[in-house]
Amino acid sequence: MDDLVYRGIIIKQANYGDAHRMLWIFTETDGIVKAVRYGIRGKKTSNAAAFQLFSFADFKLRPSRGDIMTAVSADVIDGFYPVSEDIKKLSLVTYLSDITFALLGEANPDKRILALFLNAVYAAAYRDEPWQKLKTVYELKLMSMGGFMPRLDNCTVCGGGAEYFSCDKGSVVCREHHSAGDIKTDDALLSLMRYICVCDVKKMLSFTVADDEIFSRLNEITEKYVRLQCDMEFKSLNYFYAICDM
Repeated sequence: MDDLVYRGIIIKQANYGDAHRMLWIFTETDGIVKAVRYGIRGKKTSNAAAFQLFSFADFKLRPSRGDIMTAVSADVIDGFYPVSEDIKKLSLVTYLSDITFALLGEANPDKRILALFLNAVYAAAYRDEPWQKLKTVYELKLMSMGGFMPRLDNCTVCGGGAEYFSCDKGSVVCREHHSAGDIKTDDALLSLMRYICVCDVKKMLSFTVADDEIFSRLNEITEKYVRLQCDMEFKSLNYFYAICDM
């Protein structure tokens, strides 16, 4: 079978056998595909940097009879090396890749989410953005683009005021219909959430917020919302927080 070229970014990797590495590549055309790079962990391997985590490249892949292709070569567009050189950046982007993989799964093409992920990796590598801003914006934007955009106008029960956000309902609720665990909102927080949900991915970080407390509450909302919608805990998030506390 002829080799195929896929433009994409390595979103996940794992050691495979004694000297090989399994790669999950988020591609423009086929979503997340799986390929093995043979011998990459051997002493005489070449072009290893092209197959590192978060390498964005044109990958030449050789199809097989199963669902795992062979990674033949890669023409790197951007290695995003500042991410791999900073443990905090690396742990944060690893968490972002984990929630992306959990939401999208394999072989589900979505160019919009690929653009979102690339924009986030670029920001982590080359922009001096606060970690909490990048994390919360990505979490909310990913949920919105992945089919879980929250309702932020009126109480989903009675149509009343938007005073709390319910992660269980994925919407705002009023004082009368809020439950334990719902998070208090205000106009500033809801305006920011609305902007993040609908803005172009290239402009998702193009704002400033003077009050750090807004980001603290937004972080509480988006983190819990992701966990509930993906129905899983993320070890990479726990590791990220452990790194932040060092």
